[in-house]
Amino acid sequence: MLEVLTAPADFFMDAGKRVYWLYLLSALVVASLAVSIQEGRFDPAGQVKKLFDRRYWFARSSIFDVYLMLINSIVKISLLMPLFGSHLAATILVGAFFQDTFGDAPQFELGWFWIGLLFSTVFFIIEDLSRFCLHFCMHRFDSLWFFHRTHHSATILTPLTLFRVHPIEHILYFARSLIVFGLVSGVFVWLFSQRLTGLQILGVDMFGFLFNFAAANLRHSHIWISFGRLEKIFISPAQHQLHHSVGNSNSNLGSVLSIWDGMLGTRLYARKKKLLEFGLGPNEQRRGEKKMPMERHTFFQSLTDTILAKKDCDGSSKGV
Repeated sequence: MLEVLTAPADFFMDAGKRVYWLYLLSALVVASLAVSIQEGRFDPAGQVKKLFDRRYWFARSSIFDVYLMLINSIVKISLLMPLFGSHLAATILVGAFFQDTFGDAPQFELGWFWIGLLFSTVFFIIEDLSRFCLHFCMHRFDSLWFFHRTHHSATILTPLTLFRVHPIEHILYFARSLIVFGLVSGVFVWLFSQRLTGLQILGVDMFGFLFNFAAANLRHSHIWISFGRLEKIFISPAQHQLHHSVGNSNSNLGSVLSIWDGMLGTRLYARKKKLLEFGLGPNEQRRGEKKMPMERHTFFQSLTDTILAKKDCDGSSKGV
């Protein structure tokens, strides 16, 4: 039980998590630089004051992020891991399937570096595309939006808003992650079994590291950073903030790459800094209730709606 309750604290020491301390530190440095440029001066005292503003970290919306982080950690450790196993188990299962079905893989004379680079590239593209597809479905279908609107109900964005997801959505993303990683890594273990093991390939995600180190935590923040013309390829923090703003939730559905949004016409460029209001608009709040009538609400959803019905006393749902 103690492991379940303390698991979220391990996120900050796990390089595989976006809230790893080094990624948070890099985001802090980038945020300080961005704010200094936007304000035309470096004001360390003012920045520190804003960073530790209790109205930001202890607002009802921010506390609810932490609550869901704890709930979903319990769901993962007590339910998902025992039922479906780990990513390593999925890798071994897929690798064994290919070995039993097709026999020994063709021999490729590639060094460890090139195998790692190839794996990182293939995994990055398939991972990002699968995230986009599931996220698109969350917005496209009312029955899934019913759960996804919990994430969009945040009126204040913090790095911990990443964990603000309904347990059902958490289960769907866990399954997506398990399937994608198991398939890609299992195929690579089968292809290059003489050069690497499942344990080795678990440590290879170069693009994931670069994405998290490049201030990915600022996507859920009030720090406006646009990538300019690069937004045709990559989703900027400002674009994701637009996605969280009232009236724009069906735009910028990508995680890292914006090319998927470009293909479907859902890409919205950030351009100049804007004053945004985060949270759910009236129509977004009502969506999904035709598919999920009020009398079928779960206890969790009833609790969620009760909390979200109240506004933060400081009224700080405005982006800056």
